[in-house]
Amino acid sequence: MKFLLVSILVMTLAGCAGLSQSPPDAREALRGLADNAARGLLETPPWSFENASAVTVLMRPAQVDASLPITPEALNEALARGLLSQENAPHVLDWAPVSMSQSASQQWLLQARLSAETPPLHLSDRILQPYRLQFDLSRPGDEGTHWHWQASGAVDLDALPSDDALPAP
Repeated sequence: MKFLLVSILVMTLAGCAGLSQSPPDAREALRGLADNAARGLLETPPWSFENASAVTVLMRPAQVDASLPITPEALNEALARGLLSQENAPHVLDWAPVSMSQSASQQWLLQARLSAETPPLHLSDRILQPYRLQFDLSRPGDEGTHWHWQASGAVDLDALPSDDALPAP
């Protein structure tokens, strides 16, 4: 009898362990992509680590491939949140003026590009879209100063937000 109870308990626990977690919602999937990008960008930024609190990053509207179900606004919001959540993060504004003077020595303009250059990978339980995320940081008024960063990966298309903006937290 004792063996039977232990067997039932083990089988119940094994069955529960086999249940998969619910897929991430759109905010979580985009946040994961943005957090990884922010960590990568801040590993070797173009400004000194000691000076990060004096730096302001102004975000230009992101460029997103039309084949991806994400808006440029949603990507910029996620990137801004990802950058601000990191230790030694600069100030981040999801806005950039049309023209700036060269005197803004602690400001950087960030242009993000999210592209999907290859076809999606169809797996048994999801569709993964390979992507390339590129950052171009430049100094206002100094077109010759550019700092580039890029990352590649794949994201679950079903977990990405639709063309509608993400809901407020």
